[in-house]
Amino acid sequence: MDVAELVARFSTAAADDYPHKAAVAVINELKDDLDGVADAMSYLTGSGGNALQAFYRAQNLSLLKVRFPDGRRTPPHDHGTWAAILVLSGSEKNSLYKRNDDGSLTYERSVDLAQGDVIFMPAGAVHVAECTSDQPAIGLHVYGGNVLGLERKMWDPDTLEEQELDWSKYEGLAQRASAADKAPLS
Repeated sequence: MDVAELVARFSTAAADDYPHKAAVAVINELKDDLDGVADAMSYLTGSGGNALQAFYRAQNLSLLKVRFPDGRRTPPHDHGTWAAILVLSGSEKNSLYKRNDDGSLTYERSVDLAQGDVIFMPAGAVHVAECTSDQPAIGLHVYGGNVLGLERKMWDPDTLEEQELDWSKYEGLAQRASAADKAPLS
């Protein structure tokens, strides 16, 4: 397997009448070859923000290799579109939230993911992702749009104030989120 094959398979899925379902079907097929997927993306570090993690972006699709080191936790954020994640190694916890009409968040549930697990998040979903293993949690992240060009939101992990996603502020929020005992409201 190589990156071109991953891009081709997900591009075909993105052109489907139900792209989110088609993309999840591709991810479920890839679960049988986690090493092949990891090898195809091995040239990427998977760290350094979405711009350095992305290996494909189009108007209707983004593909990223994302690496969360031990202890890393994101601030609450959305993706501006649907998202699907395949965990290639390590483990992660996703705390899922409902965004209320006033921008506040209500905690819904947490999902623990290990190697080979998949999570789908519909458009509008808000989550916190955190590495829960001694080794980095590495995943293939698939989004239904250009993740760097979509209108997205993030929330301060302490005050839960909603704001536009601003990459110049994101890392500071992530460091504060990582220093907390747990994800907000969980």
